[in-house]
Amino acid sequence: MKKILFVFAFALCVAACGSEARLFQQAKLAESKGNYEKALSLYNQLIKQNPKHAPALTNRALIWEKLPTKNAAEKVKNKRFAEQDYLRALEANPNLPEAYNNLGALYMERNQNGTATSYFSEAIARQPHYFRALLNRATAYSKQGDLTQALQDFASASMLRPHDPALLYNRGLAYFDAEKYEQAENDFSHAISVQPNNARLYMQRARALDAMGYPADAYDDLVYAIELNPQLALAYYYLGELMYRSGDSDFALGSLTKAKELAANYVPTYDLMGDMLAAEDPVNATANYMVALKLDPQNAAKYRRKLEMMKTTEGRYRLVTQRFFPQGRGYNAQGQRFVRNMQTIGAQPTGR
Repeated sequence: MKKILFVFAFALCVAACGSEARLFQQAKLAESKGNYEKALSLYNQLIKQNPKHAPALTNRALIWEKLPTKNAAEKVKNKRFAEQDYLRALEANPNLPEAYNNLGALYMERNQNGTATSYFSEAIARQPHYFRALLNRATAYSKQGDLTQALQDFASASMLRPHDPALLYNRGLAYFDAEKYEQAENDFSHAISVQPNNARLYMQRARALDAMGYPADAYDDLVYAIELNPQLALAYYYLGELMYRSGDSDFALGSLTKAKELAANYVPTYDLMGDMLAAEDPVNATANYMVALKLDPQNAAKYRRKLEMMKTTEGRYRLVTQRFFPQGRGYNAQGQRFVRNMQTIGAQPTGR
């Protein structure tokens, strides 16, 4: 009798395991086809059968991150569900590099870079040649201002995939933030050779070129970035700033207006337009600062200071000079704007 019961229990176990394996494969297939709702439903069934199925929990967390959302609140909710699933997966199996990496990436999105770094380190401790975790930790270090640690991880990741565009892009951003503009330009150019139709790469290379003193080349890259992706709001933003410093206010303001249309809640655009208009159109400048204040209450002191400066002619000129001409006056004694040390924009690309 005991033998019969044992065989019966074993058969049930085999059936359950077979069911879990089928559900897991079906869910992965649905996910690979982009059918995230079906994949989520299948993972839900599997996790209901086995609440400690760590791979299913990890994959369901990814589904929560990939699901399309109707608004920002729903996106936040789904990210919270993903976080819970990653934590449950690691509780069930603390040796899952992917779960550590993905959870770290989620925290990095929230700008919790210290926490993110610790999770990336856990992933790398379990899988030392984990390219994505090395790249992510490098990016997190960079965001914390630790360029030395960031470059070490970028170097380790580069040994694994030296031509990876994501690696080159993120290392280029780290170099730019560290004011190493030539190295940044080299990385963005390398990435462009791999992905010649990536508009963001041209946009970021334009920033490096401008910082190196090649505004004409920067202009060409920004125009081409917009040609590749007319919806890239940041390219219009950077183009607006570049053209204002070149002396073409109308072009600059037109670019920023387009940037607003494409990204109405991007605060720096209102701040930049306010600074552009401060001396010549104080009413509209004030309106832009007020919008920035409403959208970004965490930096209220900054915008209130600018609104206070708008009350005097000297303060208005100072706002423009501080933003666009930090090395010298942007206005003469008669309040006329002039431009210093700018190449001709729109001419043939300069050599470098």
